[in-house]
Parts: sequence; C-alpha cells; structure tokens
Amino acid sequence: MSIELIHVSKSFDTNPIVRDVSVSIATGELFVLLGASGSGKSTLLRLIAGLLELDGGTILLNDIDVTRLSPQQRGTGFVFQNYSLFRHMTVAQNIEFGLSIRKVKRPEREQKVSELLELIELQGYEDRFPGQLSGGQQQRVALARALAYEPNVLLLDEPFGALDVKIRVQLRQNLRAIQQRLGLTAILVTHDQEEAFDIADRIGIIDQGELLEVGAPDQLYRNPTHRFTATFLGTANLLDAHRNGTNIYLGGVKIPAPANTEQFSGKPVEVLARPEEVALSRTQEQSPGSIIGKGIVESVVFAGPALRVTLHLQGEGGKTLQALLTPSDVRDLDLAVGQEVWISLKEYHLLASSVK
Repeated sequence: MSIELIHVSKSFDTNPIVRDVSVSIATGELFVLLGASGSGKSTLLRLIAGLLELDGGTILLNDIDVTRLSPQQRGTGFVFQNYSLFRHMTVAQNIEFGLSIRKVKRPEREQKVSELLELIELQGYEDRFPGQLSGGQQQRVALARALAYEPNVLLLDEPFGALDVKIRVQLRQNLRAIQQRLGLTAILVTHDQEEAFDIADRIGIIDQGELLEVGAPDQLYRNPTHRFTATFLGTANLLDAHRNGTNIYLGGVKIPAPANTEQFSGKPVEVLARPEEVALSRTQEQSPGSIIGKGIVESVVFAGPALRVTLHLQGEGGKTLQALLTPSDVRDLDLAVGQEVWISLKEYHLLASSVK
C-alpha cells in the first residue's frame, strides 16, 4: 500500500476534527475524500502531508512510518485550491523552485521544466508570470510544481474549487490522465460529488471528522451503508419500511426483499430508491417494477437531458418522491400537475432504519 492511516486523530482546542480514521490506499490509486465544508477532509490531508501534527495514530507512506517526519522528508506533493504560486517568479521559476532548494543542477532543472510544460500542455509559457495566466493555467502550473521532484504521493486540496464549471471539468480530466500516465498515488479532497464520480477509483465519505465508508463510486451510489452517504450522493428517496421473511412492508404495501439483505430480517429499515429507479404508469398493469402505490404529480421540471417529476405518494404516511424521466416517457404518460399515476420501483436498496 502507498498510504496507510491507522487510527489517525486530530483536535483543535479539545474540538475533535478528525476522529480515529483508518484507511489503506493502493499504489497508483486516485482516492477522493468527499465531504461537506468543515467535515475534516482538508485537515486529514494536511496531516498526511505533515503540515499539521497528529494527536494520535500512525501514517505510513510506502510502508515507512512518517508520523513524526517533516513535510520535506515525506516525499509528498501538495496542490492547494488557491494555487499558491510565487507572483514575482515566472512559470519556469515556479515549477523548478522545489528543485532549486534541493540543489538540483540547472541543466536537470531545465530539462524537468520542459518535460512538465509538455505534460500540462503549456509549452512556450515558461517566461510568463502568474498574473499573465488564466486561473486554469495557474492551477496547471501548481500541479507541475508539485510533480517536479517526483513525489511518492500527490495530495490535492479542492484544486478546482475556484474555477468555473467548464474549466473544472477539463482540468480534472487532464489531472486524471496525468495521474494514470505517471502511475501516481493521489488523494484529492472535494465537496463536489460529480467531481468525485468523474475521476475517483474509490471514494471515502467523511462527516464530522469520521470516515463513514469507502468504496467505488457506483457502489457508494447504489448500495451505501450509511444514510448520510445515501443523502449526500445525489437525490435519495427514502421510505420507512419493515423487512419480514422475504418481503418488505411499506405500510400496507408488500414488495420483494432485495437479495442478500437477511441481516435486516425482522427489523425496521429504510428503502432507498434513486430518482432514475422510480417508474410511473397510468395503470397498475403497465407498472414495470414493484408497485408502492398511487401518487399525485406535483411538478414536472426540465433538468437537462431528463425531466424531474415531484410526486406525493398517497396513503399512510404519504411521502414526497422524486422521479427522473426521459422526455419520451413524459410525453407517453402525458404527465401534468395534479395527475394521478401508479408509482413503482425498478431497483431499491435497504438501509438500517434511522428511527431510534
């Protein structure tokens, strides 16, 4: 493993910020720490880099205990959100700065700058100053500077947060291509779930300093373990239910229990259904999934390539649900506000009940 955190903890003024975090990250993996502002993700990144001192736990990089080593001794590259370029230095001088303080000879520094400018596609920009570059170009220079001395681990703290959406998408794809080409182990911190889905090999969900769960993007989206993960990663339709035998009971409605959910037998549960797994039909016979009842259409809103339909589920403890339909589905159903439709679930997942 390139990175291993063992029971890592950090508090500020007795306020726990990182709580007993343990995780292993494989060589060549791009691992994304995903959480809301104030969740402790940036603090955890700084602990790995050695920019903050641990209160407890151990950090291993390439099987070496670096817990008490200085940042310079850890061999990590760090990319900040605000670029942190030296304004009085040219692009080339910024990139080679780390090599200069390590006493690398000039011909080798110049060769490395040339290679990195080609890697980040900024050939010919070596004599420009940061103030002459766009935000996206500055962030690419910051990345090149972090890569200049060939770090063992690359750490990125919300590197695209200050950029507009189009540039953000392009840069994160460039980053992913560079990371894979170099075989770098990297940890990227973000609060943007789309960004995490786009580039991560695995995602770690962090909340209030606790690493709740780790998994591949599709696994966490479709089959989360924690309710927080379910609600943080996209829209979550959650329905109170009870699993008994081979069935799930939602009030008076019975639907089949998903496979491999025996651990919930005889217990209250929540049924998670993503909007794209909610199906609507005009008649009960036309329903393509497990019927959960009738609903009233409250709104139909354009959402790019799909339409988001808000529904009120009728019956005991009626809930508001979200469905994501294609334009052709909406046309075929002739959907209108106030219309009554049958609601069924094509796929669904069980979570432990949040009711105490």
